[in-house]
Amino acid sequence: MKKAKGYSAVLRELEDTLEKMNKGEIPIDDLEDAVKSSAQKIRFLRERLRATEAEITKVLREIEGDTPERGEDL
Repeated sequence: MKKAKGYSAVLRELEDTLEKMNKGEIPIDDLEDAVKSSAQKIRFLRERLRATEAEITKVLREIEGDTPERGEDL
């Protein structure tokens, strides 16, 4: 089974594509596919960030709920 790419790998791919675009290294015949692929990667990265933010918020709320009241011993 193929392992899904992580955030860092996808971000590197997107940065590589952007660098190639800026240098004019992507032939016009391939540009449409490169842009579509880049858009898909941006959507993935945004969703991953949202999911991570939601998970961090959940954990922080759990920690706040577990915090002893003032005057209580740990």
